[in-house]
Amino acid sequence: MKLLCCDTSNRTCCAGIFDDGKELSYELSLEKKTHSETFMPLVMRVFDNCGLKPSDMDAICVTTGPGSFTGIRIGLSAVKGMALATGLDVIPVSSLKALAMSVENVVSDPSDTILVPCFDARNDRVFAAAVDDATGNYLIEDGAYFNEDFIELLKKVPGASDKQILVVGDGAETVRRALFFTHRAEYAGGAVILPKGIMSASIGISPINGAAVKASYCAVSRAERYHN
Repeated sequence: MKLLCCDTSNRTCCAGIFDDGKELSYELSLEKKTHSETFMPLVMRVFDNCGLKPSDMDAICVTTGPGSFTGIRIGLSAVKGMALATGLDVIPVSSLKALAMSVENVVSDPSDTILVPCFDARNDRVFAAAVDDATGNYLIEDGAYFNEDFIELLKKVPGASDKQILVVGDGAETVRRALFFTHRAEYAGGAVILPKGIMSASIGISPINGAAVKASYCAVSRAERYHN
């Protein structure tokens, strides 16, 4: 199965092409330009690099959030356009799960590790989740949390105080300020979503019509907060 895997949900963007799990081509952009400028040229370079085109794909995987509201909208609009043009279905993937699956744990045994993927949501808030590193199963679902509220939830995860906590993503420093109940914590604030993480996070998710794909913001926008 050939998959195009895409992410524009945060400060970086990326795309990669996989054939039955084998990576054929990928690119990660760290540019400070808007994703509306960088994303589609990046996607087309990824296709050119492996000699394929969008119509050769079996489905498109895309992160749906949480993260940057504008970034998510850019990515979903582009992917929906490609899906409409090619007739391909889309596999919606959590940005947080994709981040967790992008990380290569060299710190501890996966069976003894809880991954905490997180994005900075400002004002001591994070978009975060907790994932069992061994199974990939959620221990805390995706959400928008004040850092101290998230830590309270993490404390309630069975065995959390005895496990290695690996906090990844640009919300790591926000979590660090509240995560004091265990000394077994490591932080990788530079970790980003990679195409391989999107592909891994898509396993077991059924493709759907592109028109049915919705953003998973996990919070209201600043404009909506001010309006209310």
